[in-house]
Amino acid sequence: MFQKKNLFVLMLLALLSLLTACTSGGKREPTPTPLPPISSYEKTVFTVERGSIVAERSAMAEVVPSRQDELFFRASGFVTRVAVKEGDLVKAGDLLAELQVDDLLNQLEQATIDLEVAQSNLARYQTSRKYSISRAEIDLSMWQTRLELAKLDAKEAATNDQRVRAELNLQLTQANLDQAQLALDQAREDISSYEEQAVQRSQLAVDRLQALITERQIVAPYDCVILKNRLRAGSSIEAYQSSLLVGDPTKLVVRMTMDRDLRNILTKESEVRLYLSTEAEESFPVAYLPNFLPITAKEGDTQAITTDYLYYSLPDELQPNKDLMGHSVKLIVVLGRKDDVLMLPPAAIRNYRGLDFVIVIEGDTRRRVEIYEIGLKTTDRWEIVSDLKEGDQVLGP
Repeated sequence: MFQKKNLFVLMLLALLSLLTACTSGGKREPTPTPLPPISSYEKTVFTVERGSIVAERSAMAEVVPSRQDELFFRASGFVTRVAVKEGDLVKAGDLLAELQVDDLLNQLEQATIDLEVAQSNLARYQTSRKYSISRAEIDLSMWQTRLELAKLDAKEAATNDQRVRAELNLQLTQANLDQAQLALDQAREDISSYEEQAVQRSQLAVDRLQALITERQIVAPYDCVILKNRLRAGSSIEAYQSSLLVGDPTKLVVRMTMDRDLRNILTKESEVRLYLSTEAEESFPVAYLPNFLPITAKEGDTQAITTDYLYYSLPDELQPNKDLMGHSVKLIVVLGRKDDVLMLPPAAIRNYRGLDFVIVIEGDTRRRVEIYEIGLKTTDRWEIVSDLKEGDQVLGP
């Protein structure tokens, strides 16, 4: 019993010693969190400069036809034929697209046959009428001659019996002459007939069917290029829904995505240069075209369709050039140009609650100077109007 108790005490002391060793061996000093380096803004100093400044804005644009037209069907239906794709050059009168017109074509074919039959009947009637008039004129002439002969016989009659016969012959000849005149007048007055009315009815039927087919077709209004094609064979489309956009490739302009801030300052006299690529060094002067409307609005369309772009002229030496159409070009718009102005980098200017100012270094002191106005801007220089002078040292924010 005593030995068991001593054994338990020894085991307990050994366990306590082990725990104490582990605790003392695992104890370490905490690693401090590193602090970020302190930037010395005092070293950022800018110098007020005086000189010339040219503010420009660069933008990509596209060469497009100056005349563009929205084409559309004048009837609703299913598209069965699309004969063009974007970029195709087509001739005036070429069929570009068509709705389902099979039934109308069959009706037109039958109406055309009816018209040809009616025209043939009319031609025969007219030939017969012409013959009747000619025959009546001959008969009238013959009876006029006989009347003259009857008058001579009446004058030369020697006996009473001869005079009676001559007078009767004269009366009979006059009656035949009058009848011949009536026949001629009737032949000439017979200008309206069933045959003519049949031709008119058949022609109206043909014209009506041709108009219905035309409403379901789109043809090129002039020699043009397909700019946009919104049609797919087998799809349905509503009447007057914009289907194709075409343009005249002989006269081109430059189109840029709308920039409303830029539009507010652009004028016809604004300086704009065009580069045929982003790497090109040669430039061409172009002119801004305010209120330019290249697209002819379709019937019933009151929506402005040109407000998403700004347009510029294309130099005459680059026109006409079909290869240039659709080409991306770079525009440099000069926003302003001034000489002998004060300038600072934009990083030197501070702003607090809408007020612009700078901190001027004067020896060991610092002075706050307000910026009254910020004028032209470039990427690295801003024009300033302030109580500063050339060479002043400005502390960065």
